[in-house]
Amino acid sequence: MALSQGMNRPAVLTIAGQLDADQQTVADLMQRTTSVVGTLGQNWFGHDSSQFAADWATHSKALQMAAESIAVMSKHARTQATDQQATSTA
Repeated sequence: MALSQGMNRPAVLTIAGQLDADQQTVADLMQRTTSVVGTLGQNWFGHDSSQFAADWATHSKALQMAAESIAVMSKHARTQATDQQATSTA
């Protein structure tokens, strides 16, 4: 059975860039939705409105965690690409 190892470094760096863009998309979505929920709270009063805002607070934490995880994945891919380059040129 043949084993192969290695990395297509340019492809990995491209993927890291895509991950950066995706992380920014999630962060932008979270910011826009937080703004919309705030505006909604100025125009909708009562228990249901309060519950809606509380639900968003929970969901926004999950989105923040997702954005942070995507950023870590991108950083890890870049680190691995840098390590691969260092190993290849050594």
